Amino acid sequence: MIGCILLAAGSGSRFGSKKQFMSIKGKRIIDFSLEVVESIDEIDEVVIVLPKEDLDVPIKIDKPFKKVCGGKERQYSVYNGLLQLERCDIVIIHDTARPFATKKMFLDGIQNVKFGWDGSITAYKSRDTIKEVCDKKVIKTLNRDFIYIVQTPQTFDYKKLLYSHQKALSENFLATDDSALMEKEGFKITVNEGSFLNFKITYPQDIKLAEALISMQQG
Repeated sequence: MIGCILLAAGSGSRFGSKKQFMSIKGKRIIDFSLEVVESIDEIDEVVIVLPKEDLDVPIKIDKPFKKVCGGKERQYSVYNGLLQLERCDIVIIHDTARPFATKKMFLDGIQNVKFGWDGSITAYKSRDTIKEVCDKKVIKTLNRDFIYIVQTPQTFDYKKLLYSHQKALSENFLATDDSALMEKEGFKITVNEGSFLNFKITYPQDIKLAEALISMQQG
C-alpha cells in the first residue's frame, strides 16, 4: 500500500497567517496538493496533518483520508502522520505550501523506491554559485555541480522512515527534511527531477509569484 502525508500544520509565523488556507485565484493553497494526489491512482490513502484548531477544516478528496494534529516541529508532524499509516509499504511526504508539485514528481519518487532505493527526494541542480558564509564572512565556494535544491514530494520505504523518525526522537535529533533522518541512519537516497517552479510559499510576496504562474498556465 502507498500512503501520502500532506503537511498543512504550519502556524504561519513567517508568513503572517496560515497560508495553507489562503486562496490563490479562487482555490485554497492546500487544494492544489489535494487535487494532484487525488489524480494519482497509485496512492491508496492520505493523511492530512493540520493545526489542532483546524481539524474541522473541510477537505475534499475522493480517496480514504484521515486528519491528524501537527506537532511543534515539522518533523513531529510527519511522525504523527506516519503513525496513522501502519499498513503502508511506501510513504510520500509533501508540503502543501508547494502548490505546483507535479504528478510526475510523485510518480518518479514512487518508481525509484519500487526499484530498490530506500528513498527518493524531489530536487534540481543549483543554477547559482553557492557560498558557505559564517558571520558575514565567505568561508568557501561550493562546487555547484554537486549541489541540489531539495523540495517535496519525498518518497520512502515506510518502515525505514518510521525507524529513522523513532531513532531521531530517542536522540532528540531534529532535521529540516525527512531524507536527512534517513541519511543519518545510512539508508540509500536518490533524487527525482524537481523544478524551480515547485517553490515553497513562505513569504507574502510568494503569493504574487504563484498568481503569476497560474495566470501563465491558464493563459
